[in-house]
Order: sequence, then structure tokens, then C-alpha cells
Amino acid sequence: MANIFGEELSRKEFLKRVGNAGQIAYIRPCELKDGKSDGLRAFDVTTGELDFTVLQDKCLDIAHMKYKGVNISFLSKPGLVSPEYFNPHGNEFGRSFEGGMLYTCGLSNVGSPCVDGGKQYNQHGRIGQTPASNISAFTRWEEDEYILEISGQMRQAALFEENLVLSRRITTRMGAKTIRIHDEVENQSFCKEALMILYHFNFGYPVLDSDTRLILPAVETKPRDEEAEKGLKEYSVFCSPVDQYDEQVFYHRLAGERNGDTLVGVANDRLQLGVYIKYNIRQLPRLIQWKSMKSGDYALGIEPANCLVEGRSAERERGTLQELEPFEKACFDLEIGILDGMEEIRDFENKVKYLEETKSKE
Repeated sequence: MANIFGEELSRKEFLKRVGNAGQIAYIRPCELKDGKSDGLRAFDVTTGELDFTVLQDKCLDIAHMKYKGVNISFLSKPGLVSPEYFNPHGNEFGRSFEGGMLYTCGLSNVGSPCVDGGKQYNQHGRIGQTPASNISAFTRWEEDEYILEISGQMRQAALFEENLVLSRRITTRMGAKTIRIHDEVENQSFCKEALMILYHFNFGYPVLDSDTRLILPAVETKPRDEEAEKGLKEYSVFCSPVDQYDEQVFYHRLAGERNGDTLVGVANDRLQLGVYIKYNIRQLPRLIQWKSMKSGDYALGIEPANCLVEGRSAERERGTLQELEPFEKACFDLEIGILDGMEEIRDFENKVKYLEETKSKE
């Protein structure tokens, strides 16, 4: 049975009330027509509870996200920018980084620009600026569930260089307040290739505010640098915007279930609204937290990854650079969902506490 606005309905009972399911839930292709976003293709999606936008021309990443009209995501000052304006050189990354609910970083570099093996790698890589091909966007009934799904492929390749293909599938259903992402990265070249990937989830006002808390089963937390060291004791709490605030970045190692699944939550007690991210620490062993309380750049980044954010050369020096053999695949599964009300937030906190206690007994 599908749960539609708190009512359990079979497919037949639902269709008695609605002639076309698109009245409640849909995927609608669209194209932006203004400024630097001109020509940017996307899909507007609603489950009837959750509204979000998937960017066809930017890695099938998720731009805006709202729940019952309340904004969840962060949109940076440049806004949505078409890939044609992407400049990989110098410090230009911030001029085409929209933030959004999800921005994918990689696949050959994550974090700081660097030189590795005599080759220059740009900040956060290229995949987030890559349009999708082999697009499929459709809705379907599976017994009493109305499924909404978008899928496609992004190829990062160059003559005499890497040939990495990211296949992404985004799935939700009518009445749901969750989104599932399944990614597969395949090395389609005939030599071993490095793989760095980071899922840059970004939270903004009003979910992010002085009433917001970060909830996670941290086994270990370290600051990235001296600036982060200043705020280490307050990494999980937030303040109102501060002029001239310097960003802080923290590295977390999380406890997980026996199968590797773990949870991270962002909760606003005033709004009685939260958001969680579920992923697997066997696939993504690192969690990076980006805390920007700066006026005008007020954002929280929660970033599961297979690496840190100091660049490819640093990862190689540490001996932690992941590599794929020819035609080897790496899979990544993530879920983002809503915590509606204090009861759901408290229940989530209990799950996180259980993970912490289980780890402490090992």
C-alpha cells in the first residue's frame, strides 16, 4: 500500500481519486532560460511531499530541495551555472559551484588543486560539470507503489588519459520523503586508474540556523587545519551568520553497523525538522564536514567520501589513493531523507546512539 498524505491507498483506490498520477507526483523536464544558467537542462521532481531538481547537464546532481515548502539546500551566490562557464584553472571553482543539495566531486581529484605525476588536477575534479548521456526519466507502478526514477551516465575521458564512466540512478516514490542514489564507476581504460569521489551534500537556511545540530556516531574527529582547531569543540553546533567568518573543515570517522551502513543527521529543533544521510563506510570510509558560518556564504557541507580533501598527490603520499583495475567497478549507495517532527528526530538520535554504543563495546 502507498502512503499518500498519511493515508494508506492501493493503486486502484488512489486512481479512483486521481485520473492522472501526475496530479500528485511527477518528473518534468525543463530548461533554464536566464543568465549563466541559460540552456541548462534539468528535471523537476515531486513525490507530493518532497520537491527537488535534478540537473541533467551537471552530473545528475540535485540542486534545489524542499520539504512541504521549507528549503533544505544551500545555493551559492553564483546560482545555477551552465557547464560552458566552468573554468578549471586557478581559483575559479567558486564561480561555477552552485552548492545545491548534492554536488559530486571527482573522479580524478577531490579537494585542493595539485600536481601528481607531472599532471595538473583542478579543485574538486571535473565530474560535477559533466552532462549526462543515455538519460532515462520515467514513472511506473510496481504493484501499489508509484516509482519515480532518473538515470544516466557521465563519462570523464581524454585522449591518452583516463576513461571513467559514472552510471547514476536516482529513485523515489509517490508520498516518500526519501531519495536513493545508486552510483557505479567503471574504469573503461586498459590501465589502472585512480578514483577519488566525494558526495558534497549542502544544507542552507532555514534548516541551517542557530537552532541546528549535527548528529553523527563519531569515533574520531580531527580538524583539517589550525582554523578548524579553533572550532573543534563546537563542530556539531551552529550560530547565526558572522561577517568575515573563515570556513572550518573537520574529518570524521564514523561507527557503522556490521554491514557498514551508517547515519548522519542535521536537525533544527525550532522547526522540528531534520534531514539524514545514510551511506556505507566500506564504500565511503571518510566523512568531511564543511562549516561556513560566513554572512552570504552560510552553509553546512556533509560529505561522505573515499578520500580527504587535500588533493590527489597528498592521498598518494599517504598510501590511501584508491585505484580501479581495467574494467573494474566501484559501487556507492546513499539515501537522503527527512525527519519530520521531534519524535522522528529523537528516534534517529537513538539509532545514532546505538551505533556509538555498539562500536564502544567492540
